[in-house]
Amino acid sequence: MSLRKAINAMCRHCTYDPQDIGSAAQQIACCTCKSCPLYEVRPMTAKSIPEKLLKAYRIASDDLDNQARALLTPSLLCSADGQNEPLLDSESISRTALRRIN
Repeated sequence: MSLRKAINAMCRHCTYDPQDIGSAAQQIACCTCKSCPLYEVRPMTAKSIPEKLLKAYRIASDDLDNQARALLTPSLLCSADGQNEPLLDSESISRTALRRIN
């Protein structure tokens, strides 16, 4: 096994959780263990790292090194972002529509 493959395998073993959000490459890029001897040579992805991953991992962008910080992208907003009230179901929508008609 080459040195590069060994480093990649160790970082994946240490960092990757398949049940967590984000790919293995994104999780490794978000590693903040600066005391690790492999930290400076850890594999770095070319994929972007959405800000929502940092929130999920409870990592501040300042905790990332320059390489990982350069991959950050703002999270896309979805229709539920910033919504103040609970989502409506079809029954609630029908009642609201009937009130407007009457």
